[in-house]
Amino acid sequence: MPNSAETIENLARKLERVRILNDLKDCKSLEEFQALVQKYENLCNDDTK
Repeated sequence: MPNSAETIENLARKLERVRILNDLKDCKSLEEFQALVQKYENLCNDDTK
């Protein structure tokens, strides 16, 4: 049985995936997609600092 931290981590991962999917679905052009890629690259780079 998962503990509280594992449950929270699992739910957070699921929520993040749904948020990314919704962002992708909102893209109407290549420029919007490229801006979204840049946004997530920046977030990932910030996470490594």
